[in-house]
Amino acid sequence: MTDPGHPPEPEGPDDVDRRFREIVAGLGTDLPEGPARPEPPPTGRFGPPDRVNPPPSQVPPRPRPPRRGVPEAGGPPEGMATDFRSYSPPEEDDHFVPPPVPPLPVGDLHFWAILVGLVGGPLLVVLSAVVPVLDTRWAGPGAALTVAGFVLLVLRQPRDRGPGGDWGAQV
Repeated sequence: MTDPGHPPEPEGPDDVDRRFREIVAGLGTDLPEGPARPEPPPTGRFGPPDRVNPPPSQVPPRPRPPRRGVPEAGGPPEGMATDFRSYSPPEEDDHFVPPPVPPLPVGDLHFWAILVGLVGGPLLVVLSAVVPVLDTRWAGPGAALTVAGFVLLVLRQPRDRGPGGDWGAQV
C-alpha cells in the first residue's frame, strides 16, 4: 500500500511485464465463451475478390468522355458554334436607352433638407471628430443633422401605394 502523501515508487521493466501478464490472465477467465471468429480470407496483391474490389481482369473499361469541341453523332444544334474559332456574337435587336435624368427639384424644400441632413451631417461629424479641422463641439450638431435628414427621408415615403395592395418595390 502506498502512502497518500508520497507518489508510488517507479516500477522496473520486470515489474511492468509481470503486472501485464497478471492483467491478461485475469481477462481470459472473465470472458464468456462465444463462437470463434472466422479467419479472413487470404488476400492477394489486390485484396479479397468480391464485388467491391474485383480483380483487375474483371474490371470493365470506363467510357471515355467526349472530347471538347468535337460534335457528337447528331451534331450541334442549328446556329450553335462548333468550336471557339467559329464564334459569332448574337444579333442585337433592341438596345435599351434609358430616359433622360430629370433635373433636381428647385422649389422642393423637403428634398433639400434631406440632402443637407444626409450629406452635411456626416461631413460635420467627420471634420470635427475624425479629422481635427473643426472644433469638436460640431460633432453633436452633425449627428443631430444626420438623424433629422433620415427622419425626413422616412416621412417623405408615400403612405399608400395605390390600389391592388402590392407593397413590393415599384420600379
